[in-house]
Amino acid sequence: MKTRLNSKVAGIVLLMGLSVGMMQCEKQAIAEPTVEFQNLEARGGLDPATLCACLTENYATDALSDDEITALQFMRQEEKMARDVYFAMNERYDQKVFANIIRAEQQHMDAINCLLDKYRLADPVLGLGYGEFADAGLVKWYGELIEKGNKSLADAWQVGATIEDLDIADLESWLAKASLDNADVKAVFGELMRGSRNHLRAFVRNLGWIGISYDVQYLNEDIYQSIIETTTERGSGMLCPALCDGSGLGKGIGRGQGNGTCDGTGLGTGKNNRQGNRGSSNNGNGRNG
Repeated sequence: MKTRLNSKVAGIVLLMGLSVGMMQCEKQAIAEPTVEFQNLEARGGLDPATLCACLTENYATDALSDDEITALQFMRQEEKMARDVYFAMNERYDQKVFANIIRAEQQHMDAINCLLDKYRLADPVLGLGYGEFADAGLVKWYGELIEKGNKSLADAWQVGATIEDLDIADLESWLAKASLDNADVKAVFGELMRGSRNHLRAFVRNLGWIGISYDVQYLNEDIYQSIIETTTERGSGMLCPALCDGSGLGKGIGRGQGNGTCDGTGLGTGKNNRQGNRGSSNNGNGRNG
């Protein structure tokens, strides 16, 4: 029997907590220089151990339904597919939007893997290299996306939008199932969906800059428009105290150490003694602990 009260409280807790690290990656989608791949996972925001501890300590371990097991194992693979495609596109085009979203996709993979470990489920991507998948459908789709993305940068952005379009649709479908009711699963999927909406906005925005529109393929048209017409979603960053020490970089001229609270609204003070601008969503001060 589900622990409803614990689940409800914990659901609120994790939605805020995962935002600390994931938003740090997502909001930089077109704001940072590219980096070598071996550094990307290390710079993904929350370290996996901290993320897993948060999920374990704030949620009851209720028995999973068959749908929840299937959903976790499939979405672990789908997030890997997204990360691997973006890595290939970044290798080809050296674009900030890919370099930064790779880190967010790695964090999405880590969040799901925490739940796989928590519930002692097999990891379907264990031991698989980049571009390798156990699911035959993902193998085929990965090849098609790479082929399309290699044609031009515009096609690569179209590929990115397509991936996020499908990802959101899949997550919505899983969350709509009554059998998917564990609070930790719902919270992680909800956070992944928020991240994917931000990624979709980034790719569609890039396409718009060169006069190309994206034709939605999987989402309901009204839902797609509501996503595109709204601004980047921010996380509050007020979850587990251990996830934020309030010492991150400010956004101002000096980009000094922030001295405010975990929600990113504190002031950063630069080395030249100029006060930094107020941050937002962990970009004024809150840094992952």
